[in-house]
Amino acid sequence: MNELLYVVLVLGGIFCSIIVFTGIRVVNQQTAVIVERFGKYSRTLHAGLNLIIPGIEQCIAKIDLRVTEIKSEVEVKTSDNMFVRLPINIMLQIRENAVANAHYKLSNPREQIATWVLNTIRATTSSMKLQNLFEDREKIAREVQEELKEKMESFGFEIISVLVDQPMVSHEVQASFNRVVASEREKEAATQEAEAKRIRIVGEARAEAESQQLRAQGLSEARRILAGSISEAVELAKQKGIAEHDILHLLIETNRLDTIKYAAEHGKLVVMDIRDGVKPNINL
Repeated sequence: MNELLYVVLVLGGIFCSIIVFTGIRVVNQQTAVIVERFGKYSRTLHAGLNLIIPGIEQCIAKIDLRVTEIKSEVEVKTSDNMFVRLPINIMLQIRENAVANAHYKLSNPREQIATWVLNTIRATTSSMKLQNLFEDREKIAREVQEELKEKMESFGFEIISVLVDQPMVSHEVQASFNRVVASEREKEAATQEAEAKRIRIVGEARAEAESQQLRAQGLSEARRILAGSISEAVELAKQKGIAEHDILHLLIETNRLDTIKYAAEHGKLVVMDIRDGVKPNINL
């Protein structure tokens, strides 16, 4: 009896050891394993040492939790009727707490996610012009992530980033686009040059006006001083007994001689000397 019990215990120990050994599952880092029990989802095994029940539970899928890349290309039509091809790089990752959703809800995750992203990009770029497409690629990526964030989370995925590469157009479109950009740059340069010229002209006009005003003030002051001097000279001459007629004749003669002297010094001036009883005399 004792021998039979010993044999049973030994066999039971061996059987339990076999069950435990065959039920051990080691899951690597950044990896998850889907476990089903009789064809129904049971649980998810994470990194480390795990146990399953042999014959009852099965590991049916190994899920990679690292960031993966999907490369694709989409042809879009801009608001100015340009057809452009956009190379797209989609960085996505399965959320560790939603591995079962990622496995069961999508039959072909990579293709389906790429399709959603590309359709969203088409919708986003349809209202953009070609030039904006070249300049606002970050805006496109940001809008795609915001648009698909909730949907991707429901399927157990997270879009880390959407990288939109340089748009590709035909040579004819590229040349036309370059001409448009160059034309806009020339327009901006012309506008700035015209503004600079306007400022310069206004400045010169203001300076000239101030100069004229100062000259006028100087001339007025000079005439006032001259008039005062002449008045003093006339009064002094009267006091000396000189007749007003002679004084006036002297002043006129002095002014005439000063004018002729100024013309002689500067040249290229015409002086008309008109005196009583004498024909006009023109000196160059």
